[in-house]
Amino acid sequence: MEPVTIKNETYETPQPAAAPEPEQEAAVEAPRNINPYFSFMGFGSLIYAFFYTFFLYKNTSGITYPFFVGGTCLFFFLYLKKSGITAKRLSVFLTVCLMALGIGTCTTTSYVLIFLNKLGIFFLFFYLMLHNLYNDKSWDLPKYLFSALNVSVMSIAFIFHPFIDLSDFLKEKRKAANKPEGKGKYVFFGILIALPLLFVIVLLLYSADAVFSDIFDRLFTLDFDFTHLFGIFTMFSFAFFASYSIMCRLSFRNLKEEMPDKRTGEPVMGITFTGLIALVYLVFCYIQIVYLFGGLGTLPSDYTYASYAREGFFQLVFVCLINLMLVLICMKRFRENKILKGILTFICACTYVMIASSTYRMLLYIQAYQLTFLRVFVLWALFVIFLLISGALVTVYRERFPFTGFCLISVTVLYIMFSFAHPDYWIAKYNLDHYRPGSSGEENGSQRDLPASYVDGNTDFYYLRNLSLDAAPVIFGKADEFGFGDNPKWWFTSYGASIVKASYDFQTEELNKLWVEEGLCLPKKMSPRKWNLSRWRAQNIYGEYYKSHDVYAGEIEYNIMNYASDF
Repeated sequence: MEPVTIKNETYETPQPAAAPEPEQEAAVEAPRNINPYFSFMGFGSLIYAFFYTFFLYKNTSGITYPFFVGGTCLFFFLYLKKSGITAKRLSVFLTVCLMALGIGTCTTTSYVLIFLNKLGIFFLFFYLMLHNLYNDKSWDLPKYLFSALNVSVMSIAFIFHPFIDLSDFLKEKRKAANKPEGKGKYVFFGILIALPLLFVIVLLLYSADAVFSDIFDRLFTLDFDFTHLFGIFTMFSFAFFASYSIMCRLSFRNLKEEMPDKRTGEPVMGITFTGLIALVYLVFCYIQIVYLFGGLGTLPSDYTYASYAREGFFQLVFVCLINLMLVLICMKRFRENKILKGILTFICACTYVMIASSTYRMLLYIQAYQLTFLRVFVLWALFVIFLLISGALVTVYRERFPFTGFCLISVTVLYIMFSFAHPDYWIAKYNLDHYRPGSSGEENGSQRDLPASYVDGNTDFYYLRNLSLDAAPVIFGKADEFGFGDNPKWWFTSYGASIVKASYDFQTEELNKLWVEEGLCLPKKMSPRKWNLSRWRAQNIYGEYYKSHDVYAGEIEYNIMNYASDF
């Protein structure tokens, strides 16, 4: 068996036995190698593109998202089976995590969580592909990242392979049937070239001239928004070409599997710079223990203990990340040395102190200014860094410790827990549980660079108003406790009105029709394809509250009428 290529990409095809050279007049053209997986990749990509478009077109977080993730995994496993490759054991864990992220996406309306879920799906799926196609036991995190980037970018070089492989496939079919080559393929390719150009040209002319558009409408009697057709066509084309191109790129397995041992650096250099850093950390950690944790010592004249404790947590998180990278780089680049290991151990111990310091500062800050998504995320990130620096510390003394796998499993599991926890729900609950009404909010507002009207007492209601619908059960559940139903606050009215506006995609014509024809400002029912757990729950809670509180209903109607009339 000798490796050959799909347009320069390797396959294995049998070589014919040696034969005597024919006479010059009897010479024939050697057959070109065709893609042996063309039928599977071609039809599979078409089916995948159809479902990709159906599941995701104008639907970023609907119930179809887990089906898209599951279908993508199924397509890849079928590709492995077609290639004669057996999936590795870790594939089960990766597939379960991918499905969990897909399910998590259709249970939240937090844009941040949706973005992070999709980012996690992207990297986990590329990890799944690379893990099954290569011997990756010695790979580290940078190797995975650069390999995923290589596959993504270099797939662009295969963008025209569906047409090239189709042409070769048809030519081989004709040769097998002893049929002369006709002109049909040129007509076919001409139509393929003309279709997208005609589509764009007609779309532009349709919107450029009223007479042309009127004639076109009467000729075809179409009552259809062509922007939808263009969007569907674009998404379908992207899914088809992307899936086909990536499979072609994966078939060209030229990524280097071996990881050379780069621990050739002189340990003295590592000892020197890490030792200087360790001295600075020694002084800093002493200050944390004495001043922050112990409350001893004398602070600068313009500082109170509270103000000192509440600042610096973001900088400390960044320093902790630097320490993590520093330990890993030293272990990868310098020869083994006991002194260097001791200094790295000390740096890890100082990192624990910094994590504790940053956590303590953040908790004090939260007590004063309550929760936000960023503050919750920082606490989560500090716990993740604690686990990763612990893994790095183990790596210092056990070189064979699977640090990459440890990172993958730890970060993935912890993030899935974070995503399913729906932080916005707990943010609203904590902030409203600690709401102390009565003050004007001027002092707290000025401290956070906010207008006084946005802050009531110790609570930033402008932030609460902009929380996702994950917070709706808490916000509406506590509304009567604070009298918001009989005396609606601006933020509470705005939050409820946003549920209605979002259900109509903020279309003013639809909202005007809703008020004029229905007389009720209730959300539009979701289509089965776009069903989302968080949105469905929020709409039901809002609907019940709207119907049972006349004053609140009047404020909602006024808000929506003003919004629709402004446009």
